[in-house]
Amino acid sequence: MKMLSREAFGRAADYLRNEARPLERALFAHHFEGGGRTAVLAALVPYQNADGGFGRALEPDMRAEASSVVATTVALDILRRVGATEETSGLPAALVYLMDNYNVETGRWPIISPAVEDAPHAPWWEYAASEESFRGFWANPRASVVGYLWQYRKLVPSPFVEGALRSAATDLLTYSQTMEMHDLLCYVDLLETPDLPGEMRENMIDKLRRVVARSVVMEPAEWDDYNLKPLTVVRSPQSELAAAVDAAVLDANLDHLLAAQSPDGTWPPNWSWDFIDADAWAAAEREWRGVLTLRNLETLRAFGRIEE
Repeated sequence: MKMLSREAFGRAADYLRNEARPLERALFAHHFEGGGRTAVLAALVPYQNADGGFGRALEPDMRAEASSVVATTVALDILRRVGATEETSGLPAALVYLMDNYNVETGRWPIISPAVEDAPHAPWWEYAASEESFRGFWANPRASVVGYLWQYRKLVPSPFVEGALRSAATDLLTYSQTMEMHDLLCYVDLLETPDLPGEMRENMIDKLRRVVARSVVMEPAEWDDYNLKPLTVVRSPQSELAAAVDAAVLDANLDHLLAAQSPDGTWPPNWSWDFIDADAWAAAEREWRGVLTLRNLETLRAFGRIEE
């Protein structure tokens, strides 16, 4: 079995400690060095706006200061992973922002706002095309948003969040057996929400396992491309979706992940928008290296692939 050597782990750790954003530095310390979550919460503060939402390039491919629903779900994912509660600073305001941006007519959340155009951004974050590009927001960001609202439902009106959860779960069950990668990942976020109703959760697991088997790229020859890889969905051996991917495919994907580490210890993004704004992309690319390196270290540790 291939392992991430101590030397290779050290190179990744050095990058995270010295070159990554303060947020990824704090997250690395929290997840790998016994650091508390206080530093993580402090590192999130600069990304939160007065309206309660998050922006300011928390999602590195959007450089605008203004809040967006997608950046706010990124923040809530971080808060979930460090065990935030309803009393955690910044979290109640983020939920208020999400409720304020709910579209009553469509029952969805717009993934970005027009203010995304105020600063450099990747071409897939064009506001005018966003509703079409993201399939009417039926899953992305809706499924993720509903999961966070349900997890912290003490701060959200009960009839609303119960109805939103029921609607999102029903739509999943009536959808086709294949799914666009980001839509699927938003439903993975929803599935990982604590305390989902039992029968609803079991139905979601059954449907998502069938979707994963048909939507994830299982061929190693294609894993260098930007697509949905097994480990992007199956984040640990304990994942409810692990049964949808053959164990040999997961092992091969782990080997591929180890081989993709750069000499500087990082995992760089396999996408780019330097043809739009080279300087802005250079900043985003550095930030993505920290985000992806931390994420991949967590995955490798979860599967026991880091040498002790």
